[in-house]
Amino acid sequence: MGMRTLFFIFMVLCIINLCFPKFGWYLRYGWISRGKDEPSRPYMTMVRTTSLLMLLIAFTLAMA
Repeated sequence: MGMRTLFFIFMVLCIINLCFPKFGWYLRYGWISRGKDEPSRPYMTMVRTTSLLMLLIAFTLAMA
């Protein structure tokens, strides 16, 4: 797999996580509770902030 392919996969995952943070939470924790629990607001904020930061870093490295 080339670096461009890995970069593309990373970017898609970051964008999905930025737009749909509940999806990532469900894949990691939600299936355990079978949908009875919801992620907290601070968790959702942290996930979105981290995803945005990773996108910015990736774009910066890609442009360098």
